[in-house]
Amino acid sequence: MRLSKFLIEIKWIFLRAKIEKIKLLILDVDGVMTNGYIYYEKNDNQIKSFSVKDGLGIRFLQKANIEIAIVTGGKGDVIEKRAKDLNIGYIKSKVKNKRKEVYKLKKLLKIDKNQVVFLGDDLNDLTVRNEVGLLIGTNDCSKDFRRKCDAILLNNGGENAVRELADRILKNNKFIRRVKEEGFYETN
Repeated sequence: MRLSKFLIEIKWIFLRAKIEKIKLLILDVDGVMTNGYIYYEKNDNQIKSFSVKDGLGIRFLQKANIEIAIVTGGKGDVIEKRAKDLNIGYIKSKVKNKRKEVYKLKKLLKIDKNQVVFLGDDLNDLTVRNEVGLLIGTNDCSKDFRRKCDAILLNNGGENAVRELADRILKNNKFIRRVKEEGFYETN
């Protein structure tokens, strides 16, 4: 059962103080940055579709000094290519134990769990629950994952969910207010 838009928004209001502490956004890929479908070419190369709006949201967060990382069980050069295009420096793919990778990343960046938000969509993302301050799910996340999340987005994975989260994180940020007035001079 999907939550109504009203109930989703109410939950976000109560998370405002936690959101303002965020210094690191960790993203899953399949089902979060993509719609979860994987296509194969004849030579076994994977094809995935990424939202340019999500890319722009990532750029906004980076400009606001929020670190971006990818921790995914997915594989393929396409993930590394997208991360490189977006200047995401920390990417771990083919990960079996996401909790362990999130823990290592927090130590590397010397940040507290309350400064970390993880955007996921399914049970393999639940392992990070105790390592992050906020666990967020896409609107189409699995039912069991949804029960453990701090909040759910209005958008599905691959359909601007990352951008929605970026907008929520930067809602009261001076940088984003300036961008809304003057525009943005970078690629996504």
